[in-house]
Amino acid sequence: MAKNLLNQIKVLQPKIIKSKEGNVMRFLQKKEVGKNWKFGEAYFSKIKFKKIKAWKFHKKITLNLAVLVGKVKFVFYSPYKNSYKIISIGEKNYSRLVVPPKIWFGFQGIDKKESIIISLTNFPHSKKEILRCKKNEIKFNW
Repeated sequence: MAKNLLNQIKVLQPKIIKSKEGNVMRFLQKKEVGKNWKFGEAYFSKIKFKKIKAWKFHKKITLNLAVLVGKVKFVFYSPYKNSYKIISIGEKNYSRLVVPPKIWFGFQGIDKKESIIISLTNFPHSKKEILRCKKNEIKFNW
Protein backbone atom coordinates (compact mmCIF):
# COMPACT_ATOMS: atom_id res chain seq x y z
CA MET A 1 0.00 0.00 0.00
CA ALA A 2 1.41 3.41 -0.99
CA LYS A 3 1.97 5.83 1.85
CA ASN A 4 0.39 9.23 1.70
CA LEU A 5 3.18 11.65 0.77
CA LEU A 6 0.91 14.58 1.67
CA ASN A 7 1.65 13.86 5.33
CA GLN A 8 5.31 14.67 4.65
CA ILE A 9 4.61 18.29 3.70
CA LYS A 10 5.90 20.53 6.49
CA VAL A 11 4.64 23.97 7.47
CA LEU A 12 7.35 25.81 9.39
CA GLN A 13 7.30 29.24 11.05
CA PRO A 14 10.60 30.99 10.23
CA LYS A 15 11.79 33.71 12.54
CA ILE A 16 10.63 37.26 11.90
CA ILE A 17 12.95 39.95 13.24
CA LYS A 18 10.86 43.04 14.01
CA SER A 19 12.18 46.41 12.94
CA LYS A 20 10.50 49.80 12.77
CA GLU A 21 12.17 50.32 9.38
CA GLY A 22 10.74 47.04 8.06
CA ASN A 23 10.82 43.48 9.34
CA VAL A 24 13.45 40.90 8.35
CA MET A 25 11.79 37.62 7.44
CA ARG A 26 14.16 34.67 7.71
CA PHE A 27 13.54 32.07 5.03
CA LEU A 28 16.02 29.26 5.59
CA GLN A 29 19.22 28.43 7.44
CA LYS A 30 21.71 25.76 6.40
CA LYS A 31 21.15 23.80 9.63
CA GLU A 32 17.44 23.45 8.74
CA VAL A 33 18.10 21.44 5.56
CA GLY A 34 20.94 19.23 6.77
CA LYS A 35 24.44 18.58 5.52
CA ASN A 36 23.29 16.54 2.49
CA TRP A 37 21.25 19.41 1.02
CA LYS A 38 22.49 20.63 -2.34
CA PHE A 39 21.53 24.03 -3.66
CA GLY A 40 19.64 23.77 -6.96
CA GLU A 41 18.14 27.17 -7.64
CA ALA A 42 16.11 30.00 -6.16
CA TYR A 43 13.39 31.79 -8.03
CA PHE A 44 10.38 34.06 -7.56
CA SER A 45 6.97 33.41 -9.04
CA LYS A 46 4.19 35.98 -9.28
CA ILE A 47 0.51 35.14 -9.34
CA LYS A 48 -2.42 37.50 -9.82
CA PHE A 49 -5.65 37.51 -7.81
CA LYS A 50 -7.89 34.49 -8.59
CA LYS A 51 -5.41 33.14 -11.16
CA ILE A 52 -4.35 29.50 -10.94
CA LYS A 53 -1.08 27.80 -11.81
CA ALA A 54 -1.61 24.03 -11.81
CA TRP A 55 -0.51 21.17 -11.96
CA LYS A 56 3.18 20.28 -11.47
CA PHE A 57 4.93 17.15 -10.21
CA HIS A 58 8.64 17.04 -9.36
CA LYS A 59 10.34 13.65 -9.64
CA LYS A 60 13.29 14.49 -7.36
CA ILE A 61 13.11 18.15 -6.35
CA THR A 62 12.24 19.19 -2.80
CA LEU A 63 10.66 22.65 -2.69
CA ASN A 64 10.94 25.28 0.03
CA LEU A 65 8.17 27.81 -0.56
CA ALA A 66 7.15 31.07 1.11
CA VAL A 67 4.89 33.95 0.13
CA LEU A 68 6.60 37.32 0.48
CA VAL A 69 3.78 39.52 -0.79
CA GLY A 70 0.05 38.77 -0.79
CA LYS A 71 -1.56 35.43 0.02
CA VAL A 72 -1.57 32.13 -1.87
CA LYS A 73 -3.57 28.92 -1.60
CA PHE A 74 -1.46 25.83 -2.32
CA VAL A 75 -3.23 22.60 -3.23
CA PHE A 76 -1.37 19.30 -3.06
CA TYR A 77 -2.76 16.11 -4.56
CA SER A 78 -1.96 12.45 -4.02
CA PRO A 79 -3.34 10.14 -6.72
CA TYR A 80 -2.46 7.11 -4.57
CA LYS A 81 -4.95 8.11 -1.89
CA ASN A 82 -7.06 10.39 -4.14
CA SER A 83 -6.69 13.06 -1.47
CA TYR A 84 -5.84 16.74 -1.24
CA LYS A 85 -4.06 18.95 1.25
CA ILE A 86 -4.78 22.68 1.15
CA ILE A 87 -2.47 25.21 2.79
CA SER A 88 -2.85 29.00 2.55
CA ILE A 89 0.10 31.19 3.51
CA GLY A 90 1.04 34.81 3.03
CA GLU A 91 2.43 37.97 4.54
CA LYS A 92 0.12 37.85 7.57
CA ASN A 93 0.87 34.21 8.38
CA TYR A 94 4.43 33.99 7.13
CA SER A 95 5.42 30.33 6.81
CA ARG A 96 7.78 28.11 4.85
CA LEU A 97 6.42 25.00 3.16
CA VAL A 98 8.74 22.06 2.64
CA VAL A 99 7.31 19.90 -0.15
CA PRO A 100 8.97 16.58 -0.93
CA PRO A 101 9.12 15.23 -4.49
CA LYS A 102 6.39 13.10 -6.09
CA ILE A 103 3.43 15.28 -5.10
CA TRP A 104 1.16 17.00 -7.60
CA PHE A 105 0.54 20.65 -6.72
CA GLY A 106 -0.91 23.90 -7.93
CA PHE A 107 -1.59 27.30 -6.43
CA GLN A 108 -3.95 30.24 -6.63
CA GLY A 109 -3.52 33.92 -5.79
CA ILE A 110 -6.07 34.79 -3.10
CA ASP A 111 -5.03 38.37 -2.27
CA LYS A 112 -6.41 41.31 -4.26
CA LYS A 113 -2.86 42.38 -5.02
CA GLU A 114 -0.40 40.29 -7.01
CA SER A 115 1.33 37.74 -4.78
CA ILE A 116 5.02 36.83 -4.87
CA ILE A 117 6.28 33.35 -3.97
CA ILE A 118 9.90 32.42 -3.35
CA SER A 119 11.04 28.89 -4.10
CA LEU A 120 14.34 27.31 -3.15
CA THR A 121 15.08 23.88 -4.59
CA ASN A 122 17.72 21.21 -4.12
CA PHE A 123 18.13 20.59 -7.88
CA PRO A 124 18.00 23.04 -10.78
CA HIS A 125 14.90 23.09 -12.96
CA SER A 126 14.93 20.52 -15.76
CA LYS A 127 12.24 19.62 -18.28
CA LYS A 128 13.15 15.96 -17.73
CA GLU A 129 12.55 16.24 -13.99
CA ILE A 130 9.08 17.82 -13.99
CA LEU A 131 5.70 16.53 -15.10
CA ARG A 132 2.82 18.87 -15.90
CA CYS A 133 -0.85 18.46 -16.59
CA LYS A 134 -3.64 20.90 -17.35
CA LYS A 135 -5.75 22.45 -14.63
CA ASN A 136 -8.80 20.33 -15.47
CA GLU A 137 -6.92 17.01 -15.59
CA ILE A 138 -6.92 16.78 -11.80
CA LYS A 139 -10.40 17.43 -10.46
CA PHE A 140 -10.39 20.18 -7.85
CA ASN A 141 -12.91 22.96 -7.22
CA TRP A 142 -10.69 26.03 -7.04
